[in-house]
Amino acid sequence: MRTIGRVVGRDFGGKLILVISAMKGVTDLLIKAFDEHNPAIINEALSVYMDEAHDLGLSPYVRFLELVNEELRRFINLGEPWVKDYVVVHGELLSSLLVEGVLNDVLGVKAKAVYEPGLVTNQNWGNADVMHELSSGNVRAKLLNLLGKYDVLIVPGFLGVTLDGRYTSLGRGGSDYTASLLASYLNASRLTFYTDSGGLLSGDPRVVDDPVLIREICYEEAYAASIVGAKKFHPKTFEPLLKSRILTLITSPWLDYGTYINNRCVETPKIVNVGRVGDSRYKVSVVGCGIANNESFIREIVSIASSYKVEHVMHEGSHVVSLLSNGNGEDTLRLVKDLHRWVRKWVG
Repeated sequence: MRTIGRVVGRDFGGKLILVISAMKGVTDLLIKAFDEHNPAIINEALSVYMDEAHDLGLSPYVRFLELVNEELRRFINLGEPWVKDYVVVHGELLSSLLVEGVLNDVLGVKAKAVYEPGLVTNQNWGNADVMHELSSGNVRAKLLNLLGKYDVLIVPGFLGVTLDGRYTSLGRGGSDYTASLLASYLNASRLTFYTDSGGLLSGDPRVVDDPVLIREICYEEAYAASIVGAKKFHPKTFEPLLKSRILTLITSPWLDYGTYINNRCVETPKIVNVGRVGDSRYKVSVVGCGIANNESFIREIVSIASSYKVEHVMHEGSHVVSLLSNGNGEDTLRLVKDLHRWVRKWVG
């Protein structure tokens, strides 16, 4: 509740749309419940919401959650291809319900949960593609009308609806993508992503020892970083914003600073990321504006990598240079740290 109050208090100078994710761990539990056809795991997932509703004094919501529990327990044994998406997106749907209760009944804000904001998708279950032309018109028609009646709209991220009305999942990290789509369709003046780290960092703090906050990055760099897996953003998160003038900030509810994203491209290396490719190889990527077209940067990256078992150096667009490493995990970790020390020279 403190976090929601902080976000609304911080950003509420006019009309506000909150895009909500599932509570921590719930999506994984719902996936596991479906895959194992285990209703006990449904109980575990929904108890997170029931406990929260009890603690907040939102007793009318508890009975509704019990009804949802009963429905999902029946659904996990159905064999239709759309059923898994239907079960899994309930994490976001129930979060939206709970936040609506907090805003209206606890914080006294005139708020409305919108469980189908108008995003229309195909039937690529588990990773649905958005039909932008239909979605743009639907979103504008539905949300602009509701913004005339309510101060805050709560929208579940991660999901869309097919033409025949079935819920679909946009893929992991889909709530970030949802927020970007809505901001783009509505031509919002501002978009804020809230994360635990408070912004984009120069490296993963679980891998490098001294990552620094990137104060400013352009949309094309942010898009390139999401494609190679940095910050675990949905790969399409920044795609709708590439040509926009929306002021975008990645921050934490408790910070007054973060990473600003805009259309100014400063040609320096900024981010190092590492991920697995198959069972035995790793891909180490350096992200920075125009880095793949800068021969000096490439020479320095290749020089650092020369001490390691690097199988291939490749360009992934203009803003990413990636190294395929067939060394063991410890060697790759040292390579990442060496590259990060080099990147730190440019970002502070």
